[in-house]
Amino acid sequence: MSVEESWGKIERWIAQHAPEEDPLPAPCTRADLDALYESLGGQLPDDVERSLLRHNGSGLTVILPPGFTLLGVEEILEKRATWLKYAAPDDSNLAEGDKPFLVPFATLSVIQLLVDIRTGRIGEWDIEQGFAWERDPLWRSFTSALDFVGNLLASPPPWIAILPGDDEWEVTDRDPAFPRTLVWTEDPVE
Repeated sequence: MSVEESWGKIERWIAQHAPEEDPLPAPCTRADLDALYESLGGQLPDDVERSLLRHNGSGLTVILPPGFTLLGVEEILEKRATWLKYAAPDDSNLAEGDKPFLVPFATLSVIQLLVDIRTGRIGEWDIEQGFAWERDPLWRSFTSALDFVGNLLASPPPWIAILPGDDEWEVTDRDPAFPRTLVWTEDPVE
């Protein structure tokens, strides 16, 4: 499935089930991407670029389980500066020469998902835990993660995702604290 098809499924679910959700951001421009690429010294994988051309991040809307928001162009640059500043030089899971090629594209609190701009492979970085390559097929690429979410939301409820480590997360539009919005929860929804 293409990035655009996945976004279409996500957008339809939000329109139908989460009308109180903040609107997703507008697309970034080609000029925004050119400026980003000049700063990065490289180009994002095609799937991440196509997503930014559909929505410049996801704003406050949590898209990827268990609660990641997608970064817009400016946020990518901000988070990348943090990554380059604080990623441990002695991280055993990461060669120092790989750091410049890893670019954040999603965040959950202090955890960042990063994409290797050479291969499209996804890793995760936490300032306390360090860097780790994602090994589950869900995180093989940005496309595979977005496909997973799009297909889940296009299926009949309940929208339950089994994540790596057998963690079970449910998408709901009936969270008591945030009704009629897209929420990932570990708690079963009644």
